[in-house]
Amino acid sequence: MEVTARTKGSPETTSTGKDGKAVKVAAVPARGPVKVEVNIPDGVDALVKAFGADVVGGAAKGAIVIAAQARIRRFLDAGKAQAEIQKEMSTWRPDVRTVVAQSAFEKASGALDKLSPEERKTLLSKLQQMK
Repeated sequence: MEVTARTKGSPETTSTGKDGKAVKVAAVPARGPVKVEVNIPDGVDALVKAFGADVVGGAAKGAIVIAAQARIRRFLDAGKAQAEIQKEMSTWRPDVRTVVAQSAFEKASGALDKLSPEERKTLLSKLQQMK
């Protein structure tokens, strides 16, 4: 199976150390993408045979927790209270995808978080040129 990975990188930042002095944190460049072949069998039985039940079970549980967290975050972003979220999650199954409606503004705002600083600068310039 082909697996692709890359790093986002991060800009140089300055923070305050414990002694109150400014500390510079170096920029980390983005790297990749890199594509490699990894032996990941298809199907539960083949996965268990290749990696063992404990590894497959742990990976599945981890993926399910991440999916649950993502759904909970969508409810939080929609302004739902803890009791409402608990009610929704009590019947949740990881194989059931639900769509939480977002306005065009919410979608665009969420997409901004994924842009690099350079992409944001380009987008801002483009938006400023619009009338």
